[in-house]
Formats: sequence, C-alpha cells, structure tokens
Amino acid sequence: MILKIKFKGYILKIEANDKEIQEILSLGYFKIPRFQRPYSWGKEEIKTFWIDIVKENHDQYFIGSMVVYQTKKPYFGIVDGQQRLTTITLLLATIRNAFIALNEKNLAKGVQNYIERANIDNENEFTLNSETSYPYLNDKIQNFHGSEILNKVGIEEKKLEDAFEYLTNSLNEELPHLSDNGAQVTLFTDPKEESLKRLKEIRDKILSLKLVFIQLDNEDDAYLIFETLNARGQDLTTSDLIKNLLLKVKKSNSSTLDTGKLIWNNMVKLFDDADIQDGMDSFLYHYWLSSHKNTTDKKLFNEIKMYTKTIQQADSLLSDLQLNSSHYLSMLSPSHLYWNKEEEDIQNSLEALLLFNVKQQSSMVLSLIRAYKIKKITLKMFKNV
Repeated sequence: MILKIKFKGYILKIEANDKEIQEILSLGYFKIPRFQRPYSWGKEEIKTFWIDIVKENHDQYFIGSMVVYQTKKPYFGIVDGQQRLTTITLLLATIRNAFIALNEKNLAKGVQNYIERANIDNENEFTLNSETSYPYLNDKIQNFHGSEILNKVGIEEKKLEDAFEYLTNSLNEELPHLSDNGAQVTLFTDPKEESLKRLKEIRDKILSLKLVFIQLDNEDDAYLIFETLNARGQDLTTSDLIKNLLLKVKKSNSSTLDTGKLIWNNMVKLFDDADIQDGMDSFLYHYWLSSHKNTTDKKLFNEIKMYTKTIQQADSLLSDLQLNSSHYLSMLSPSHLYWNKEEEDIQNSLEALLLFNVKQQSSMVLSLIRAYKIKKITLKMFKNV
C-alpha cells in the first residue's frame, strides 16, 4: 500500500506492507544510518523479547513496525526498528552456532544466509551493517567462524556482548543435547534429535515474526520521521535528537569521510572511554548553559534547533562542542587529562568537587575551565575561584 501524507508541511511518500522477518532479510542489505543511536537493549528488554517470541506459543507473532528508506537498490537505511532487527540478528547467530555445535553445518549455513550473503558482485556482505559497533557485530557475532576482538570493548559492544551471551545461554537451555538438562532426557529419547527438532522450531518461529514494513522515499523524510518518534514515546534521548539535527543540517558530501559523524562519535567515545554514563546528555545541557542561555533539559533540543539553521551554524556548533567536550571531561574525570605541576591545585579542587556528587556548579565550572584554556583568565584567578 502506497500513501502520500502531509507531515510538518512536507508531502511524504510512504509504502507500508506486512512482512515476515525472512522476507525482510531477503529484500536487501540494511544499514544503521549516521543519525541513529547505538544498540541499547539491556537484559530486561532481551529477556522480555526472548520470552515473547520463543517461550510463548504462537504461529505468527507481530513485533511492531520497521521504518526504512532506500538509498539504492537493494540497500536500506533504518529509521526505526534497529534494536529489534539487531536482536533478531543476534538470535539467528546463536541458532547458527547451535547448529554448528550439533555438527549440522548445512543447517548452520542455511541460517547464515539470512545474516550474510553474496551481493551482485558475488562478494559476501552482511545483511545488517553498523558503523558504531564495527568490528564487534560483524567479526565476532555475524561472521560464520567468529573471531577474537583484541580491541577494548566499548559500551555499545558490551551491550551486544551481554545480549549475545544471554541469548546463547537461553537457547542452550532449550536444547537437551547442549544443556545441563540433557541427562534428564529419558532412555527412549535421542538428545540430539530432540535438540534439532526444538532448534528448527525456534528458527522457524523467528523467521515467521511479522512486522509492518514501512518504506520512505528518501533520507530527508527519514530525518523528519526520526525526530518525531521522540514525541511518540520512543526512548530517544536529547543527544539522539541533537545528533540527528546537526547531521541533517550538515550533510556529508563525501562517500568516505563524514566529518560531522566523526566529530560526534569521537565525543561519545571520549565519555565512553572514561566510563561516564549519559555523558553526552549531561555535557550538552551544561555546555548550553555555560555558552548560550539558561533553559531546561526538556527545552534544550528546541533551543538548539532554533539556533542551528545553516551548515555554517552546524559546523560552528560541532567544533565548539568538540572543544568543550574535553573541558567537560576534565571536570568529570580530572585524572583522565594531563595537568602540569602548577595546575595540580586545580586538579585537586575538581576531584574534591566530585565528592559532593552534585551538578549545580557544572556549567560554571565548565565556563571557568574554558576561560582558562583560552587564556581569558589567569591560573591565579582560576585557583581563587
């Protein structure tokens, strides 16, 4: 069904159809686009998803909608449904691994065809691609043979690792041949045959899951829909929306280098490496208070939206955010940055402030650090304050 609707003054062309997961995964290749948030499902969401789609008895199970836009055939960008599609990919990978453990290589390859298959150049390509969790999702989970990841696992990769481990353990418990319950199987039952039967049932259940597959006409429409999802009760954070806004205004003109996304990801990594939870959200709020005007957390996105209208304004804001992010990190985690001998009193004072576990002073302290770093105030003035 193809619809044309008026949305925020724009005419959007939308195609919506009911599709099963096996059909969706056979349509083409899906990329998590530059404006999307990272994989964020925790144990509770994974557990609920597992119980709903595996433990419950159903022939077909509806799991909501998936919103995509086509970049070129057969490639799609995901606007909504990223968390579910990623989790389904993890599930399929655990099923593939279970078939391998049962020495059923052909069945494992059958499942792998939904995870990875040859493109028009006859080169294997993963059905789901994400830049933010690369190479963990690709090499460790989707790869048929798996691989060891030597680099430090970041926050998003840790979420994927925890989800994959939970799903693997949950699946193994369903299979007599692989679980600790195998010894309880009667003498008249073949554990491997029972495991194969159950594994095929779970595989078929997952592939028959139903979605409303909604296809948009272009990427500009995708930005609009993504922004609006926040008002529809989706768990988008303020930083998700601001990232979407800035990358929408500052479009990348290079197929190989996306400077806007690179700057944003480097800031996220800065706080991730320091193990600071919700670092981007608190930073954006305190940065705005320290550099622009007073506002509330709920109004912050609209304030930045009104401020950022042109590419030049988006460029300027991203550059300023990049500069201030390291100042903010020095406030939240003073030991992560280098302080010379004359600045040790500053470092000690910043660490002492953290003991109070309060945030009211954050925008003022950020202003002071910035003023000192750009030599608007002297070290003596900084120490006195």
